[in-house]
Amino acid sequence: MTLPPQPAFHSPASTRDFIAVEWRFLLFGMAMAFCSSLGQTFFISLYSGHIRAELALSHGEFGTYYAIATTCSAISLLWVGKLADTVRVEKLALLVLSSLCLSAMLFSQVFSVVTLVLGIYMLRLCGQGMMTHVYSTAMARRYIAARGRALSIAQMGISFAESIGPISVVALLTIFDWRQIWLFLPICLALTLGPNIRSLTRRTRYQDGGGLEALQAKSTTPNDGAEKQATAAIIMIDGVAHWRRRAMLRDRRFWFGLLGLFTVPNFSITGLLFHQIHLAELKDVSMESWTANYVLYAGFAILGTLLSGQLVDRFTARRVAAHTMLPTALACAALWFGNSSLGVPIFFALFGLASGMPFSALTAITAELYGTRFIGEIKSVFLPVGVFASALSPMMMGVMIDLGHGLPTLMGLNIILAVIAQICAILFLRLAAPQISQ
Repeated sequence: MTLPPQPAFHSPASTRDFIAVEWRFLLFGMAMAFCSSLGQTFFISLYSGHIRAELALSHGEFGTYYAIATTCSAISLLWVGKLADTVRVEKLALLVLSSLCLSAMLFSQVFSVVTLVLGIYMLRLCGQGMMTHVYSTAMARRYIAARGRALSIAQMGISFAESIGPISVVALLTIFDWRQIWLFLPICLALTLGPNIRSLTRRTRYQDGGGLEALQAKSTTPNDGAEKQATAAIIMIDGVAHWRRRAMLRDRRFWFGLLGLFTVPNFSITGLLFHQIHLAELKDVSMESWTANYVLYAGFAILGTLLSGQLVDRFTARRVAAHTMLPTALACAALWFGNSSLGVPIFFALFGLASGMPFSALTAITAELYGTRFIGEIKSVFLPVGVFASALSPMMMGVMIDLGHGLPTLMGLNIILAVIAQICAILFLRLAAPQISQ
């Protein structure tokens, strides 16, 4: 296999220098993250009141259907996610973006429970699942020295969407029908990002990770052990171990250290944002006042994202990842014990940190522990785990709400889960890699 011509690689002297050189690929990541909001819970949940009213659904029923669709999308990711190991990033990005836009247009036409489940399934698979998967795997492969910073900058796209999305939707819903919004938005995103994907994904000099093409070439280069490497659970490329999915599933660090880190943020953030209208009612806050706090949420999400990326590049993701659970516990405690005027803004600020900090650390730690040659295959396990957690929480919390449980139960559950995940990660991520038989 012949590699395309590539520029000479250097380490960035500073973050400003890194952004100045890599702005195109970083903008690609940010744009993909922004567009993924069409399939994110914080965005879909803003229409929950209108959908429940039209289809005569309770909180628990809507949460259950949402869970069914999200679970199916999580299962699909086990196979669809492996495309990131075989298809070039620009082609896969265009395919996924097109699928997401078509899914959004389908969602605008829901008229029954069946079409609702199908619409949510497509949005979750293409939006939260594959849009995130495409840019995160590409950045984990292309960067080594600045991997944490690259991932954190790209993640700012979703933070930007979270800052302007809720308040914009609330304003638009006073003028347009919710179905009209779901027809208009995907057209805008497709026309804006689609034509520019190829130019934004060109390689530049700080992309020291080689990317998919280089890893494919090195793993198929003829050598004495080429045939053995093709079927090995772990292969060595330039002295770095690259794990297959079957090897990772035999690693106790995955089961006891990483699973909690990938499930708790998705469980807590998705569940609480999905039922945010109910939480606002419990705190006696109007939706206008509630959504105004999203600017605070987005600001702290950006702060958490950038801070996490810097810490990962300086101390490694293995040391940083476990501590990204702390903001979730503190945010839930603030909403539980704080009053409406003080507790809600503090909740949004800490919840912003809880949303921003895990992403770059968790994506980077998969590359640190398991390499990047098969990161699409590896992350196609983590993504469904996270998506399944985000499917379970709306249903579970919806049933709890229908049964009359209030803030103490909802917040207490999320605090306990965050603390357990952090303790387990601290204990197990410091362990050395086990010996895996081939």
